Amino acid sequence: MEKSERVGTYIRPSTERQNDQHQRDSINQYIDKQNLPCDRIEQYVDIESGSNDEREQFNDLLDGIRNDEFDHVIVWEISRISRRGATLLEFFDACEEHGVTIHITDGAVGKVKPDGTGRFVADIVGMVYQHERRQLIRRVKAGVKRAKDQGKWVGNVPAGFRRDDDGYLQPVVEPDDGEDSYFELVDAIERLEDGGSYRSVAKSLSISRQGLTNIHKDPGRKRWYLDGESDDDRVATALSEVNSQDS
Repeated sequence: MEKSERVGTYIRPSTERQNDQHQRDSINQYIDKQNLPCDRIEQYVDIESGSNDEREQFNDLLDGIRNDEFDHVIVWEISRISRRGATLLEFFDACEEHGVTIHITDGAVGKVKPDGTGRFVADIVGMVYQHERRQLIRRVKAGVKRAKDQGKWVGNVPAGFRRDDDGYLQPVVEPDDGEDSYFELVDAIERLEDGGSYRSVAKSLSISRQGLTNIHKDPGRKRWYLDGESDDDRVATALSEVNSQDS
């Protein structure tokens, strides 16, 4: 590469918990070997899932490619670009159409050139990532279904309840800081039924006014607190503990 050529780099750790330093180090080492001046490099960084196509920095980079602002793009690995086949295809096509060479510092293919060199292998790698993503989605869905079949609670825990160590829903009897007990929610819903305002009732709770409103306006969920009943077996099992204490 000539020193006058324009370079963009793209880094994407999958979550905020992941450190992107290894990607930066790999790219910086690659740049040093190519003898590229750092003041001619545009850096783009997203902290998003590779299945999310609404990444701001990625789309800015893609716009730059389409506006002929780059001659080279450097990434640590193809999966950093995307794990979606259609997005990878779009990215590769844009680089090919606008004369941009893609440099992969850690992967089965080192470069994807505008003349098609390296594209075949890159497409295969992209297909592998897409297959892995589909497999992961299947495993997650299977795990969720298995947990539900076992009566375990999956997802956000409803107000006044907590999930025990085995994954089962339990009513909160002695709340920790930031929690509302099941009985506090019962009292709150009863006050609303008696004409209390959402604002005044919510003041004494950790739950937001909107959260309280959502419960009160949902007939099925309101039954959990007013009648101690639910059509959801997981909730009904949890409520049986409360009902047994009242009997």
